[in-house]
Amino acid sequence: MHRLYFAFALCVTVISVCVTPSFALEPLVYAAPNPPFSFRDKGEIKGLSVDLLEASLSTLRSRFSHDELTMDAWNKMYEEALKHPKAYLMTAVKLKDREPHFYWLGPVATVRLGVITKRATPVAGGKSLTEILRPMRIATIKETSSEKLLFQEIGEHHGLNIIRVSTPIQGYKMLEYGRVDAVVYTDVPFVYHLITEGQDVSQYRMAYVILNTDYYICAGKEIPKEQIQIMQTQLNRLKEPDGDKGSLYDRMMAQYLKGARLEP
Repeated sequence: MHRLYFAFALCVTVISVCVTPSFALEPLVYAAPNPPFSFRDKGEIKGLSVDLLEASLSTLRSRFSHDELTMDAWNKMYEEALKHPKAYLMTAVKLKDREPHFYWLGPVATVRLGVITKRATPVAGGKSLTEILRPMRIATIKETSSEKLLFQEIGEHHGLNIIRVSTPIQGYKMLEYGRVDAVVYTDVPFVYHLITEGQDVSQYRMAYVILNTDYYICAGKEIPKEQIQIMQTQLNRLKEPDGDKGSLYDRMMAQYLKGARLEP
């Protein structure tokens, strides 16, 4: 991944800007465990969102130091980002209640939020989401976009068998070991988990899509707008075809997902 990052830094067209002192401030970066976008590997915080955030800042500053990145549960990191309007938060869906608090860099990736099951699990078709889920034991991850959207969809008095867990990995393992019949979450992180665990992605499916949406990097509202514009331009360039079977962004994504996806 470092080779891809440095290749990007070398191929970026130099932008003539006057870098103000505010651009040089050391940023705080908050992230929740959400591989492949952000995760801890041998004590170091890594992931696609980290790669893309560093690439977007490549003409403005050097790479992040270990002390600049903090990882904890999503709800804690979201609250910390709100308290520090010069910080970055990785990675989020642009929900209405979140949108006014940040600038939104991206998209980082297009994702599907929905009901993930094993392929062998029978799923009722042609009914409402509540009726589809009624026979199932369901895991959700607390305070995530997927959980929020599920509760909006099914209402307060749903009568479903829902277990709320603190981290995605808890939900994944409960599904794997048959402790639940479905996990309501995002497809890309789940696929990455299967790949890293050596599991067969084809044995799972996205049984019901609640929302097709995008992931973004959130930037605090006290970060200069000029810097946000430069960063967005850099991200856009990552996705431009470069004559080498796609774009640098495509190759970065392929390193994590190997071209796999959850089918219906």
